Amino acid sequence: MNTLSLIKPGNVFDNEMYLTTSALSKSDIEGHDEKNTFGERDSMTSFDKYPANFLIDHIIKTHHAFARKNTVIIYNLLQKVAYRHSDQHSELKKFSEVAFFFFQDLLNQMLKEEEDFFPYIRQTVKHLEHSEKPSRSTSNYFEERMKLQQMEHSKSFTYLNVFREITNDYQIPPDACWYYMSLFEKMQQLEQDLKVHFHLEDSVLFDKVIDADNESRLEAGPKAGFAEATVSPL
Repeated sequence: MNTLSLIKPGNVFDNEMYLTTSALSKSDIEGHDEKNTFGERDSMTSFDKYPANFLIDHIIKTHHAFARKNTVIIYNLLQKVAYRHSDQHSELKKFSEVAFFFFQDLLNQMLKEEEDFFPYIRQTVKHLEHSEKPSRSTSNYFEERMKLQQMEHSKSFTYLNVFREITNDYQIPPDACWYYMSLFEKMQQLEQDLKVHFHLEDSVLFDKVIDADNESRLEAGPKAGFAEATVSPL
């Protein structure tokens, strides 16, 4: 797949404010604490028992916050490393270009979730909790948005694979400075956190809403729900 085909200026919103290059010291990088984010991986299955609203809050406060902060750190590191090493490592120029568009996509993806999709899920869950069955059009809208988010997640994984190709699986070159090594470390941390982030949405949160919808329809019979396809009348 030609990954550069994913990079289309028309698909980029104005989030450049998040990626402004600034002076970056070792204390800025070392002072960032990822303990809470990475500590949850050992108990991933425990999230199945939490309600949708809790999961949404957790995703926003933990994973969205982590991604927003680290995209800034990584992008600034990348500019510093490219300035110092691009003459010897020309791949850093492509790395920088693709990273800029990936971060733009990721930031916009999260913003749309917080402003539109997550509030919609909260409202849908509230209706289901009060035994208010969503209409066919509401069910179809959720399914369409869910599939769209899963496609966005898939595109993000494509970008992450490209970064691994560009960096030879983040193999550190012999002449790498401390910032170079920190860049690769931060990119791998972001990749791992996104895997957890997307799993919580695709396989826990979305499934929880679908299950709640199906449960609310048991007494009403097999009508169109989130997990069922829309069938046109004959």
